[in-house]
Amino acid sequence: MTESLLIKPFRTSARGVAQVPGSKSITNRALILAALAEGETLLTGALFSRDTKILIQALRTLGFVIVDDEVAGTIRIQGNAGNIPVKEGSLHVGNAGTAARFLTAFLALSHQGKYAMDGDVAMRARPMSGLLNSLASSKTLAYTAEGKPAQAFPFVLQTSGQLKDLTVDASASSQLLSALLMVLPQRAGATVKMSGETVSEPFVVMTERMCAQFGRPLSRDAEGRWFCANPGAYISPQVYAIEPDATAASYFIALPAVTGQGSCVRLQGYQPKGLQGDTAFAEVAKLYGAEIDYQGDSARVRSWHNLRGGDFDFNQFSDTFLTLAALAPLADKPTIIRNIAHTRKQETDRLLAMATELNRLGVKVEPSPQALQADASLSSLTIYPSRDALLKTAQRGPTSIHTYEDHRMAMSFGILGSYDLLGDGTPWIKIEDPGCTGKTFPRFFQALEALRSSFVSIAIDGGAASGKSSTARAVAQHLGLMHVDTGAHYRTLTVGLLDAKATPSNLASVEKALAQFKLDSVLSGFSSRCVLNGKIASEAEIRSPEVNAHVSAFAALPAVRNYILNYQRSQVELARDAGFAGLIMEGRDIGSVVLPNATLRIFLEADAEARRLRRSTEGQADSIAQRDLLDSTRAAAPLICPTGAVRIDNTKLSLAEVVQEVERLIAPALAVS
Repeated sequence: MTESLLIKPFRTSARGVAQVPGSKSITNRALILAALAEGETLLTGALFSRDTKILIQALRTLGFVIVDDEVAGTIRIQGNAGNIPVKEGSLHVGNAGTAARFLTAFLALSHQGKYAMDGDVAMRARPMSGLLNSLASSKTLAYTAEGKPAQAFPFVLQTSGQLKDLTVDASASSQLLSALLMVLPQRAGATVKMSGETVSEPFVVMTERMCAQFGRPLSRDAEGRWFCANPGAYISPQVYAIEPDATAASYFIALPAVTGQGSCVRLQGYQPKGLQGDTAFAEVAKLYGAEIDYQGDSARVRSWHNLRGGDFDFNQFSDTFLTLAALAPLADKPTIIRNIAHTRKQETDRLLAMATELNRLGVKVEPSPQALQADASLSSLTIYPSRDALLKTAQRGPTSIHTYEDHRMAMSFGILGSYDLLGDGTPWIKIEDPGCTGKTFPRFFQALEALRSSFVSIAIDGGAASGKSSTARAVAQHLGLMHVDTGAHYRTLTVGLLDAKATPSNLASVEKALAQFKLDSVLSGFSSRCVLNGKIASEAEIRSPEVNAHVSAFAALPAVRNYILNYQRSQVELARDAGFAGLIMEGRDIGSVVLPNATLRIFLEADAEARRLRRSTEGQADSIAQRDLLDSTRAAAPLICPTGAVRIDNTKLSLAEVVQEVERLIAPALAVS
């Protein structure tokens, strides 16, 4: 029996940092380009999913040395300067369209190679003929087991290593064109021309931009032929950062539409002007009712006030049409989604699949599933909203949504099922085969669940070199919390006080300078940075020898601590407003003074020798004993272990062990029943 998953509706607002994986499209292109480069390339933020693992394994089978770390999200690959080490072998691509197309063109570079290529049953129905016909003009031939010319999987690829003047029909998939463009610079004089038009053109633009990032920009002549003016092996950028997946992000842009007032989801690293055309979904979402704003390199999505139906063309970012279609039954008027005929030849017939499953929920769609089955040329879908129809169906019990082995069907209906349709938290949607999300987003349902959290405030106190900062930063990134380093606050104030010629021994000079100060905050990644009079002091400034010599004395003054207290407490609202699941604040009086009612208070400690060694490793030589004495004996907010705080002695613990323990303590506070 197929595994299924009941989707538990959100009864509270969705809040937190969506744990969006790296882009599959960028990861797979980067793997090909790095393999064709000269030298080693480290890919960071990479996606580890079924599709990317298929491509990694295929490259290993072909003789490439790859070291991957799924926990760290890194892939280290040794390029072979345009050569393919293994000349004969068998490769299985599953149902990974990108791997199938990219590998086929990649293998064409092999001189006198012979490769048996196969995939899942679903892959055998996906378009390949445009690519195979194009390669045949350069004497790279694909043939069936019977020796006949092949137009689809499975086939045997007999390669020539040549690329000449290629013409490709990419009307069924832009990947057919992208596959050729990536190998184009490897052969001098090679050109690629497209016959007719292609779909999802932004993915072609992505390919062009990535070729340039790896040192081989492409150009087009007056007749539309792509060529490389400076052909050769790609040039490794050494380190290449993968953007978060824009298609996966669409589900979390949509989530606040169904989780109600107060929802605020943060998409860390989301780049609306990055490589991915699917970021265009955000603009459609705004027209549909989403409230989205950008903060640095991140996007913040708040509760949608209304879902406004309308007429939308998804041809250029079609992977996201299912996300909008899943919201459409809740809109204020019909939703028309146009120009998505090519999605009928993807993992499944997505147009038919979406129409069928919405229909089973009681939603009226046009064309009907029956009409779509009868006419494969239909390319649009109109969805008529009706909450009453949804309720009528839901009152009979949860509806099982068939996913057709399509990850995007599972994730889209996972969002719709998060809507509390019945008003009492009763599940009304069941996802069949939820594991199919492993194709691009193995932990999708865990990431969805992680946003079902109450806001938490975590206080971490401890003496110098007790591990507060490194622990707090790691926990913040793992759990989607905003990190606040109050030590940096005092250091920033010290920079300002020194610039104003104030001294710790002259209280009047300190108070005069403080009266001229204005504090603000700016977000940098997961951390809040202190802004003094419109300026962010650099790390070099706040950790200069002069600041190190004076910060403790200034921080011990009641006037300084009282001045900064409300600013530090305001970080809680900043974290809420920015869409974090909570904040983790570290310092020396957080649990005792700044956040005495924190959800969880932790006190880190280690013996003096361990802390001295840590300081030495950091290149600092301040006296631990002297610092402890100053911190613990000052009149204002002395360093103490707050009553009720959890003490963790990390003298003999690694950072990873401390982080794991802190996250274990936080987990119950994040959970919502």
